[in-house]
Formats: sequence, C-alpha cells, structure tokens
Amino acid sequence: MKKIIISFILTLVLSAVSYAQTEIDKCFNYFKAGDYHRAIESGKKAVKLYPRSVYAYFCLGIAYIETGDINLAIEALKKTEAYAVRDDELMVIYNNLGSAYSYKGDLDNALLYYSRSLDLAKKLGKRDFEATNLNDIALIFHKKGELDRALKYFEEALKLENNEKYKTHTYNNIAAVYCDKKDYKKAIEYFKKAIEINERHGDYHNSGKIMLNLGWTYLEIKDFENAYFYLDEGLKRVKKVGDKYWEAYGYRYFGRYYLNKEDRELAREYLNKAYNLYKSIGAEMDAQAVLLDLLEIASLEEKEKNKAVYGGIEIGSKGVKAMVLSISPSKEEGFYNVEEKFRKSINTGIITGVKETGVFSEEAIKETVDAVKELFNIIKGQYGVDEKNIFIAASSALVNVKNRDELSEKIKKLVGKDVFFITKQDEVFYNILGAVPQKFHSKALVIDIGSGNTKIGYIEGSQADSRIVSIEIPYGTVSFTELIQKDASTQKQMAQVAEKLIQKEVSQSLYRESQRKPALRNRNPVFMVGGIVWAMVTMLHPEKQDAFVKITHEEIERFYREIKKNPEKLLNLDLSKIKDENKRQWTSKQIQAVKDTFSKENLLAGASLLKGISDSLYIKGKEVYFSRYGSWLWGFIASSGVYLEQNKR
Repeated sequence: MKKIIISFILTLVLSAVSYAQTEIDKCFNYFKAGDYHRAIESGKKAVKLYPRSVYAYFCLGIAYIETGDINLAIEALKKTEAYAVRDDELMVIYNNLGSAYSYKGDLDNALLYYSRSLDLAKKLGKRDFEATNLNDIALIFHKKGELDRALKYFEEALKLENNEKYKTHTYNNIAAVYCDKKDYKKAIEYFKKAIEINERHGDYHNSGKIMLNLGWTYLEIKDFENAYFYLDEGLKRVKKVGDKYWEAYGYRYFGRYYLNKEDRELAREYLNKAYNLYKSIGAEMDAQAVLLDLLEIASLEEKEKNKAVYGGIEIGSKGVKAMVLSISPSKEEGFYNVEEKFRKSINTGIITGVKETGVFSEEAIKETVDAVKELFNIIKGQYGVDEKNIFIAASSALVNVKNRDELSEKIKKLVGKDVFFITKQDEVFYNILGAVPQKFHSKALVIDIGSGNTKIGYIEGSQADSRIVSIEIPYGTVSFTELIQKDASTQKQMAQVAEKLIQKEVSQSLYRESQRKPALRNRNPVFMVGGIVWAMVTMLHPEKQDAFVKITHEEIERFYREIKKNPEKLLNLDLSKIKDENKRQWTSKQIQAVKDTFSKENLLAGASLLKGISDSLYIKGKEVYFSRYGSWLWGFIASSGVYLEQNKR
C-alpha cells in the first residue's frame, strides 16, 4: 500500500485570525513556501513568545509532520488541542493529529481523531474538510486490508471535493487501493492524474511523493526502466524540501528495486538507510517494516549457508541472561533447526532503587557490567562466536531510566559492543520475529503466555506497508494463579474458579477484541510461546526436541484435563520408551525443569488460561506450533545479526 499524502486545509487557519505576532506569521509563510526547517525554527520561537497560542503550536506541529518528526509533531499538536476553543480550530487540529498518529502506526488513535474532525466538519458545513476526513478514514480501512470499504469512502470523498488540488490526495489513495487489488493499470492511471495536477499547480513536493508511489507500482509489474525513473525523480524532490519521512520511504523503495534486480548489496545499503532514518524520526512501525524487507535478504543468504551461530545477552530487571544458538536449514520448507548451545543467567540488582531515584546506582551498574563481561567472554571464548554475531539488548523495563547511557557506555568500553534499549512495542515485534519463520510472517498469529501477562500479535498489511498489531491480556501463568487463589484453596475449587474467571476475564475480552480485529480468529498458522506451552509439550511429547513442535487443540484440552485430574501422573512420565540415551537424559532434564519452574497450582492455572485462549480464538483445526526458542531476545539476535549489522560489511 502506498503512503498517504497528508491533507489539511491551511487556508482555514490562516483566514481564522489576523496575526500581530511576527514569528507566527513567519512560521506560516515559511510553511506555505515549503521551507519546513525554517518554519520549525520560527515555530519554536513563536511558542516561547506565545506559550498559549493555538496557532504557534499548530504551525510548529504541521511543519514537524512535513519533515517526518512524528513524535515532536504529536507533542506540539496536543498543546494546540489543549488551547483551542473554537470548533473550526479543533476540526483542523484533530485532522492533523489523525495524520500524525497514522504515520506513527497508531491506527486506533488516528481513527479517533479523524472521526472527531469529520463530526465537526459536518456540523460546520465544511464540505472540503468533510471530504478530507472521509479520505483519511478510508486510509485506515486500507491499512487494515478492507480494500472495497476503503474504495467506497475514497469515492464518496471525491464527490465532495470542489478544489482540483485537493483531489490529488484522493487520486493517490484510490491508486493505492487499486495497486493492492493488483489492478496496476488503473493504479498507474490515477497516480499520473495526481502528478499532472500537482505539477500544474507547481507542487513538486507532493508530486515527488506520488512519483515514489508510481515507481513502486512499476516495480510491481517488473517495468524496471519506468520504476527507476520515477523513484529517482521522486526521491530528489522530497529530499529537496527536507522531508525525512518520504526520503526514508524512497530509500525503502530503492531497496526493493535492487532486491528485484538481485543486487543484494545495494538493496541492503538502501534498506539500512531507510531503517536508520525512520528510527531517527520516531516512525517505529515503518522501521519494523524495513526489518522484514531485510529479513527477506537474510533468508536468501541463509539458504546458501550450512549453519550460523549467534549469541545474545539480555539485560533485564532481574539480571543478565545469555544464550548461544546455532541455526541450520530444516528439511521442512519454511522452517529451520535451532540448537541451543549455551544458556546462563546472572542475577543482579540493576533495578534496585530506580523507582525512587529514576537512575541506576553506581553499584548496580558495576555489578551488571561485570555480568555482561563474564557472559560475553564465555560466548566468545568458550563457544567461538564471532564478535559481530554477539548482540546486547536491554529490556523495556530499563528503557526510561535516566542514566541508561552511563550503563551503555561502560559496557561498550569493556566489550566493544553497543547496547540496544528495547521498547514494549519492539518486544512485541521481535517476539514475532523470534517465534515465526519468515515464510509465515504475513499469515501467522503469535500467542505468548508469560508469567505475568499474555501478548497476542501479528504482522498486518501489504509488503509495502506492514505493521505490528498486538493486544495484551493482563494474566499469565503466575498472575492467573494468584487471582484464582483469592477465592479457592484446593485443586478442585481452583478448577471451578478458573473456569468462571476464564469466561469473565478472558473470553469476553477476546471476543470484543476479535470484533475489532477479526485476524485474531482468522489467522493460520498459530505459533505459541511461553512457559506453560513448553510444559505441555514436554509432558505430551517428551521425545521431541525440535525447534517447532506441532500441537493440536485436542492436545491442549487433554493437557488441561490431565492436569486437573491427576497432575502427579503427568509429571512422572515413563521415559523407558525413549531408547536414545542422550535424548532420554535431555528429556529428563526438561521434565525436572518443569517441576522446578511451576507448582501444581501454576500448571492448573496456566492450562486453564491456555485452553481458554485457544477456545476463544477458534484454533481448532488450524496448524499450531510450539516455537521452542521463540522470544523477543531471539528475534532481536536474529534481526540484529542477520539484518542490521550487514551494512557494516
């Protein structure tokens, strides 16, 4: 799907007030001239001079949108929203907040603000702005893959638009829908209409954006000559006005161009440019989409290798843990084999006192740095992992600590590696990468049942515009146990309470979410991760050591029944049928690890939760896999090792 041309009616704002404030005047004048960087400088001065001015913050916010600084745009526009009192002001503000959230990938907030703006446009009788909001709401449906619904809204918007210039946005968006419907002839026709009108009006910035979209379309039909022409010209035009968001988009398109031309080195070069630029401006969802492109290159290269070995170190709230994994091709197409060569954790007090002070203590930093160094030396020395294939990440629990750079700098000084601080959204994304083979990224659903909560997510959208969709249930194996035990003491009572809570707290919540996100029930295959799934597979398939173990809904029901009826029998398996001594020893250790990790109460609560989620999401009859090594750390190791670091070659 092609990216959106931001639409707003600047003239409405300019006609709404007579400015006496010079810097606000300058900001809007620079904006109208397409000099967005100077508009930002004047906007910054304006908000200092007039700290409660709607128009000072508005001009600053829309200038940030045009340069692709999304987080800063939202911050400024939120100030505008707080200070506005007139409906016509709020109508414009809401539309631009919708655009900013849409660029960020937060579709729910985007739809909320577009709908608010649409209601005000109807109330005020502003037909052009009503059309703008219909257009933008249609874009949300497009992003969700509802193409016919999106097309209907775009066509409704087109009927309301009187100004030819505004029609270019709708033509662009209609073309994007036809592109996703694989009707490339119509898509090219509408893109060219939009470019022709923009050029007639001297708007080379917007024509540059649409040229990038048109170049992608020619790439889809393998017309490389036209693809290169429009991508090159479009990129030049957006760079000329300093639009970093669309510059990154141009780099991504060129990455895909060179991948189609089978020039992996140039493809990787452009995709890394796109990734770094997206990250620098806060366009996180787009940055993640680029990682999926880089994954495609990685997959091609991994097929040419026999085996790759990677090491990862995670700094979390409870301490530091490390792993070494060896990855090799699988006989089953689309999957791969993983051998865990090393895993170790060192407890540290890194989070101690942070809640009160907001910073890591010197003692905690030293303790953590020493733990990282110890694990790094083991990975490198004992297991022979190349330094470039060892990656260090800090979990989302540490991302907002004020002196995190001090921790990072000391680690880099000792081991020569950067520390990547991971957000919650990053964890969901990397969790999907770690749990799902690349072949299934666009189809799969991931269910991660942890100890404290459950995360369910998937990758949505087309190849050109993909994003992560996720929901969270505030219960995991341990937290659900604690909830049950408030009203039950025996195993029998716990089972009865668990069934009621599943219906009240889990099933109803998942039903509501699946009404808004049908993919939760429609996705196939399903990949499951988490301790309770590991425990189930260990008990039901003790002989299987595969990285991906196929399971069924019937087995989930059986696990629940047996845990409820006779957990002792399930926890004391007869392993005599496993003839291979090494396999038997490995299985025995796995079973002991399950016993050491979970109480019988935990197993019952976890099995209840697993069955309840599976029932609610209709996984019966689907292909379901336990992803043994699925975790955000493994996803991060893979993406860092195979994708991002390759630009250093």
